[in-house]
Amino acid sequence: MSGTVRAGHHYLSSGGRAYLPIGASLVPPVGPDWPWRTGADAFEASFADMARHGLDAARIDLLWAAIEPRQGEFDEAHLAQLDTILESARRQGVRLHPTLFIGGQVGDAYWDVPWRAGRDPHADPTMRKLQAGHAAMLGRRWRGDPTILAWDLTDEPPFWLWPETSDADALAWTRDLAAALREADPDHLLTIGTSEQETGWGPFRADVVASELDFATVHPYPIYHPELYPDGLLSRRMTGAGAFEIALAAGAGRPAMLHEYGASSAQYEPERIAAFDRLLAWSALARGAIGLFAWCWTDAALDAYGRVPYARQPHETQFGLTDAQGTLRPRGRVLGEIAAVVRQLDLDGRAADGPRFDAALVVPHEWAQPYDPRGFGLDGAPAGLYLPAERAWSPRRDALPLMRALVNADAMASRAGLAAGFPRERLDGAWPEGPIVLLPAPLSSSTDTLLHLRTPFWVGGPRALAGGTVAWLSCSAETAVPGMRELFGAAVVDRAPAGRPAAMRFRAAWGPFEPGDELVLPRDDGTLATRGVRLTAAAGSRVVAVDGDGEPALIVAARGAGHAVVCGQPVETLLAMRPDAHGPEDETWGLYGGLAELARLPQVARVSHPEAACGTLEGPDGGIAIVTNHAAEPLELDVRLPEGVRSPRRIEGNGARSVAVEAGRLNLRLEAYEGLVIDWGRPG
Repeated sequence: MSGTVRAGHHYLSSGGRAYLPIGASLVPPVGPDWPWRTGADAFEASFADMARHGLDAARIDLLWAAIEPRQGEFDEAHLAQLDTILESARRQGVRLHPTLFIGGQVGDAYWDVPWRAGRDPHADPTMRKLQAGHAAMLGRRWRGDPTILAWDLTDEPPFWLWPETSDADALAWTRDLAAALREADPDHLLTIGTSEQETGWGPFRADVVASELDFATVHPYPIYHPELYPDGLLSRRMTGAGAFEIALAAGAGRPAMLHEYGASSAQYEPERIAAFDRLLAWSALARGAIGLFAWCWTDAALDAYGRVPYARQPHETQFGLTDAQGTLRPRGRVLGEIAAVVRQLDLDGRAADGPRFDAALVVPHEWAQPYDPRGFGLDGAPAGLYLPAERAWSPRRDALPLMRALVNADAMASRAGLAAGFPRERLDGAWPEGPIVLLPAPLSSSTDTLLHLRTPFWVGGPRALAGGTVAWLSCSAETAVPGMRELFGAAVVDRAPAGRPAAMRFRAAWGPFEPGDELVLPRDDGTLATRGVRLTAAAGSRVVAVDGDGEPALIVAARGAGHAVVCGQPVETLLAMRPDAHGPEDETWGLYGGLAELARLPQVARVSHPEAACGTLEGPDGGIAIVTNHAAEPLELDVRLPEGVRSPRRIEGNGARSVAVEAGRLNLRLEAYEGLVIDWGRPG
């Protein structure tokens, strides 16, 4: 190991070089309550096997009740066991990523401390002080040890018995523990292993806590969230869940790590899980993920099936990269193959600047920082005492409509050959820089402020459009945009009728659509959020498509050097209602394909097939493209590289080989559900 792991420009850094850890969570086969069932020797063989298969890091659980069985008293015998585990990892060349205050980890099991006495560990100041002391003790014990990758303050907070934790409590807990641990061990990085905090608008989402951390993490488990992913395992939404969450979390200002992911062999065929893992991991790396940790290294042992958590959650028994006897499963083989390729990459020279995005999906400020007084517009001006009544009207706010729109917009963008980022809405109303700004409903709605952009955002539109931005606005029956006619070249006449198929007939070419083509969208469910609007085109605007009544359904307006595109249907929200919506027969991606033709897109690697995806990482000396085939059959792909690149190569686990490029294009065959990596040098 080449020194303590530090924060780098984008990736982590070790020994002065970019470092991207690849590993797995290690729960011994006896179960997550391992301190009472086995010893340190249960870890040594697993570390050796992980290293043999190309992995270099392991997450392990530090159980709160085992370390601190009595308030303020630490079990030195168990701590000595942990020291032995650390030494075992060091011998095998595996870095440890210890997770504190477990707690909950597998199934619904929560291993509580017996002395808690009803106190909330997030909200109670005494409990926070005790946890800060606990963390500081561990920090002093392993201070500066290069075997430690980073401290994980806990796994998947809020602690599972306290789902009502507030943003303020989450921030206070994170701040107190981070301060104590940094004082005790200033050399190691800090993070928190969060699960669905972004998609579920949880209190530990990156916008709340990332300022106290060195990097963010995501644990995407789309198999558990049919409200967002009502799909088969290898659907485009499912395999893109890691990339989506990585980009969404990183939009808060810290790079993000794919910290847990996987599916159970008790639910899905192992080779299918391997394909899922491959696509999800490569797609996340293409969107800038700074590490990969699979859940988990090994299956549960058969004699653990009769104990909780496995007795109550059968699917949790078989998430392993290996079975309980240590035999590698297909998903373990895939992670080893990915690790072998990543070790060949020049991350410093060709990826240090991170991912390049074509499109911006703007995240409302209210979602990031709800009820933020800075957004009230009253600073420095005489005013009475303003209190937003929405707190009383909507004490339980639902972010699902926003997430459903963003997930499907992201999938459409990917199929149209665009990589999307998630910048946060700015309080000054300025639009994000970049060629395309995507504004799917409900970002323009008039309902819960959690779901839509602030009024000043629309005031900032003319400047962005004049500078060359292409803006997409999809409308629901809740859309309300001040000055919409002047800004977008279209206006809402009325709500569209409910319960009718939303068909669009093209009058002009648009993306892959030709005049006369028809695109049929899912039927609305009668709610305003899924109903469209009747549009009218302003003078000078162009009607590209009409609805079933012959009224405008897709309107394009030139605005300065840019363009505004308005769709009369909430396309992204409608697609959220359709299982496996983004399959081979789906053509809705073509709506975004038309945007790509209008925009001045940056010089990055691209593919032009909706069943493939390509993401570009950039560095001072060149770039890296990660291409994935999401189809069930091989694809012949035409990969367009940036103009004038030098020495393009295909990177494989056993090295790199030159590839032939003609007229800036690389023709290749990519097998079903496979990924590949190409790198190049900058023009000389």
